[in-house]
Amino acid sequence: MQDLYRLVVAVSLLGLSACSTVSNAPEPSPLPVISQSLSVSSQWRASAGDKTLFRFVPAVDGDLIVVAGSPDKLQALDAASGKSRWQIKTEQEIAGGVGLGGDVIAVGSVKGVVLAYDRGGKFLWRTQASSEIMAPPAVAKGIVVVKTGDGRVSAYAAADGKQLWQYQKQLPALILRNYAAATISGNVVYAGLSGGRLVALSLQDGRVLWDSPVAIPRGATELERVTDVVAPPVVDGRLVCAVAYQGRVACFDAVSGSAAWTRELSSWSGLAMDYRYVYAVDAAGNVNAFERESGRSVWRQDKLAARSVTAPAVLGKYLVVADFAGYTHFLNTEDGSFAAQQATDGARIAVSPLVVGEHLLVQTLSGNVFSIGLSK
Repeated sequence: MQDLYRLVVAVSLLGLSACSTVSNAPEPSPLPVISQSLSVSSQWRASAGDKTLFRFVPAVDGDLIVVAGSPDKLQALDAASGKSRWQIKTEQEIAGGVGLGGDVIAVGSVKGVVLAYDRGGKFLWRTQASSEIMAPPAVAKGIVVVKTGDGRVSAYAAADGKQLWQYQKQLPALILRNYAAATISGNVVYAGLSGGRLVALSLQDGRVLWDSPVAIPRGATELERVTDVVAPPVVDGRLVCAVAYQGRVACFDAVSGSAAWTRELSSWSGLAMDYRYVYAVDAAGNVNAFERESGRSVWRQDKLAARSVTAPAVLGKYLVVADFAGYTHFLNTEDGSFAAQQATDGARIAVSPLVVGEHLLVQTLSGNVFSIGLSK
């Protein structure tokens, strides 16, 4: 089932979950037939684990790639060749993907356990968080930041797992199951929250630096008022942008939290940014480009509608998204026209491609990892 048209909500007061399926979901658009103006190819392929419904994405630091695989595999790959350097089994099923920073690799489990390893795969520590961990931890400056399913943001010392601070905000009655990691930039943690808010926290002590609305809940019912930030915030210089389901795409001054601009747009997937534009994939699967400074709409690509399109990634002059059939699509950033397509294994790619130099990394729900690059 394509979860672009599946609403998963957690009833926080009762500790229950519910699933509402839209029966009249549109048929996915056919694969666009394009004239390839760009030559791309798969550089290598590696297996991370078994088939899964969890949204794993590789983590990269220098020439080291670390991937999580279902149900309990953690593996290091060589960035140039895709060859395995080491592979271990974790003590619990991984759900939250991989965080990598400095000398620490961190993963989270459905049971809310944070597990940490060194770059050689040696176990370092474990700690119990407050609830399930569906998003990859963020690791920087000796601190591991984890978002949990109960809406909390917690920080742990990368050296020993000691909790440093915790942020908690009251949740709405209904929330989406959230796969969005926090984003660390400098000494600030940016976290999208249920209820459509974006908060900036001090990395060192968790102080609230600012708290601004990405979207305002509207509607007559609790379901209509669900408006959660379910994709990681994107930071570039003084601008931080986020997007909410049943809400808006909004950009803020990264220091003060004052709004730069907002535009109505609902998204499950997320966004990307370069020096000219902010790119966002809406809930229907359309790819949109907005002028970075003003929010003015520049172009919209609608030929990928209902294909469960991922958040975009910027690779030079091209914007790359992936879909439920395992295709990566390269669009010209200038006008949104198609430049190339590249197939993988036919399984869904659920998370934005990861840019590594002049290549992309994607991980499918079949557990395969692909490095895709521009052909010379």
